[in-house]
Amino acid sequence: MGLENIKGNTYIYKGSPSTLFYKNDDELYIVDPGQGSKRPKELKSIVNRLNPKKSIAFITHYHSDHISVLGEGFSTTEIAISEIDAPALKDPKLRALLTFGYFLNQDDNILPFKAKSIKPTILITNQEKFGPLGLVPLPGHTQGQLGVITPDGILYAGDSLFGDKVLSKYGIPYHQYPCKSIESLKTILNLLPKLETVIPSHGPVIKSSEAYQLVESNIKKITEVEEELKNILNEPQNLSSITKTLTSKYKSEEPDIGVYLLAENTIRGYLACLREEGLVEAINDNEIKWKLIKK
Repeated sequence: MGLENIKGNTYIYKGSPSTLFYKNDDELYIVDPGQGSKRPKELKSIVNRLNPKKSIAFITHYHSDHISVLGEGFSTTEIAISEIDAPALKDPKLRALLTFGYFLNQDDNILPFKAKSIKPTILITNQEKFGPLGLVPLPGHTQGQLGVITPDGILYAGDSLFGDKVLSKYGIPYHQYPCKSIESLKTILNLLPKLETVIPSHGPVIKSSEAYQLVESNIKKITEVEEELKNILNEPQNLSSITKTLTSKYKSEEPDIGVYLLAENTIRGYLACLREEGLVEAINDNEIKWKLIKK
C-alpha cells in the first residue's frame, strides 16, 4: 500500500489500523504507526520520501496493533501519548490486563496482537494542541484515547469509531467503558460540521457529511448490546454466563480465544457503567453474579 494525500499536508497510509501523516515544515507527525511485518520498511520509505528533520509518533491509545512497529525496526525522534495511557504503552503486561482482563505475558499465543515495551518521550496532559495538531479527548475504547485534527480539517478518530465491516465482523465492538464511548461518539457528531474528513483507525476514509450515519451506527450497536445485557440480567448471572450468551447472539467472524477475551472485557466495561448508574448489583453466591435492579 502507498501513501495517499488526503488534503494539503495530510496523508494516509491505509491499513488496519491506517496511519496518518502530517507534514509541518521540517517536522513529520506520524499518528498510530500500526502493525505488520512489512510496515516498518514501508513507513521508513515514506519518511525518507517526505524527508523531515524530525519525526514524531503520536499514539492515540496504547493497544498493540497501533504501536507494534515501534519495537520492530521503525523508530521516530519522539513518541507522544496521553499521560493516562502511557503506563500501558510502557508495560506490556499492564497493557494485556487492561485490554484483555488478564495479566498475560506479551508473547502469550492467545493474544491476537502483541507489542514490546514502548517508552514515550512526551506525555500529553489536558491540552488542546500538540504542535499543529488539534487534540480531542475520546475516552471509552481506552481511558486516555485522543483523536487528532490536522489543520486541513481531518479527524483521525482512533478506535472511538469503527467502520461498518468491523462492527459486523466482531459482533461486540471492543470498548473498555462503553458509556464513555457513546459520549465520545457524540463529541464526534458535534465536530462534524467543522470537519472535512473523518478517518477511523479501522475503516474507510469518509467525508464528514457522510460520517453521520457511521457514527450513529456505532452508537446504535453499543446501545443494542447494552439493552440485551439488561435483559439477560433480569436473572442473576456470572460473567462467564453473560459472555457466553452475548457472544452467541453477537457472533464474531473470528471466534478465537483472543476475540472472546476482548468481548469478555467489554462486558466488564458495560457492567462497570451500569453499576455507576445504579442499575445493577453484585450478588455473592459463592461466586459473583450480576442482577439488574432497575431499568
